[in-house]
Amino acid sequence: MELFQRFSGALALSCALSYLAGAWTGLLLPLDAFWVALPVLYYGSVFFVQKSSHLFRFQRYRDSFFGMILGIWLGLFSIGKVNYEHATFYEGFKMHEVSFIEGILQQDGFQKGPVSILHIRVQSVGDRKGNRHSARFELTAFVPASGKFLSGDRVHIGGRFLPDRGGIFQGDRKHPPALLHRPFLTFIRSQILGNTFHQKGEHSAFLKALCFGMKDELEVELGETFRKSGTSHILALSGMHVGILVLLLQVLFRHLFKPLLQRMIISFFLVFYCILVGPFPSLVRAILMYEIYTVSLLLRRKIHPLDLLSYTFVLSCVLFPESVLSYSSILSYAAVSGIFLLTRPLQRYMRRFLFDPFVAAVSISLSAQILTAPLTLYFFSRLPLFGWLASVLLSPLVTLFMWTGVLSLMVGGIQFLDPTFQRTLEFLYNALLYVAEIFSQAPALQVP
Repeated sequence: MELFQRFSGALALSCALSYLAGAWTGLLLPLDAFWVALPVLYYGSVFFVQKSSHLFRFQRYRDSFFGMILGIWLGLFSIGKVNYEHATFYEGFKMHEVSFIEGILQQDGFQKGPVSILHIRVQSVGDRKGNRHSARFELTAFVPASGKFLSGDRVHIGGRFLPDRGGIFQGDRKHPPALLHRPFLTFIRSQILGNTFHQKGEHSAFLKALCFGMKDELEVELGETFRKSGTSHILALSGMHVGILVLLLQVLFRHLFKPLLQRMIISFFLVFYCILVGPFPSLVRAILMYEIYTVSLLLRRKIHPLDLLSYTFVLSCVLFPESVLSYSSILSYAAVSGIFLLTRPLQRYMRRFLFDPFVAAVSISLSAQILTAPLTLYFFSRLPLFGWLASVLLSPLVTLFMWTGVLSLMVGGIQFLDPTFQRTLEFLYNALLYVAEIFSQAPALQVP
């Protein structure tokens, strides 16, 4: 068998290239056209390859051809759907006449001082005369802070478009946004989050960011410290956080269920966790990889790591096409690709002068940084040179912090245990901050 199967490689590569081509050309395609065209194209390709042997004589590349055809149309229709959703569709008003908007939040509202930042998919607009028109486009709204809004909420916001920034909507300071409807899953999520964290303090805000991706209460200086140290990925829900949670669940379920049943239960838990915290790109990538790997175990089929990554990319492109070109998604896939491709060669080299417990940690961290370094420098014009070492030192501390935090949430009602957990969390938080502050002062490569 080759390094990884021809089908998955052709599928992922053609999907990525066609997605980029569609983004560059501004292709617009409604979702309905995807489901109509996909089976016609796929089965037409099958017939073309199998029946028309006198026209297509390269049977050995049949799997690659199937993967390429399927990948091209998955990529084109994914980006076509994104462009279609982002296109501005409404008639009857000029932009300066719009006095209110109604729509659905695409992600949790982020509060910054007295202002909340909301990313909304607008469904209707209106003017001061009471006229209303249906609409379909996305925008960012700056509104007075008046409670926590969650992804999926339908809201009404009065205000106006900023004249020099057409995609920004300024909310009316006298009339805060109104919640029109909260879906059932969003309501359950709000109840869980509202009844989970009762403790105050920096360590509690940090735990909330690590476990649920809610960074409203984090100090700006803390994020800057992690960014300068090259460990800002710790604050973003990603594969590391999923791995920590999976390891904790495996320890809890070890003596209760058989290994395969454990994986199935953990798979359902991870899906629920993704619904709870929201579809962050790196989190979606990690959960999809775990789900696909679990399915391969159920089918008793081995899957190559690069096959796993290829299928994960294509599936995330179909399910969450709007996040494919986000910095988080690009860096996440680059980091995992580096780990799969470079970890073993680095381990063979480093065993000459490092002990085994450190070889894996250093190799994995270096592998991820080698492939993400050019992208980091291109996106942010700054590359911390010792971010890989900071990640090695911070990862065990983050693991202990999250494990302690999850256990503290589980026993929060027991009064004599809670103070002990809180003191432990505060100690681990200070240790994390101390290490991050040291590496934030380390040399960094910076371009103008």
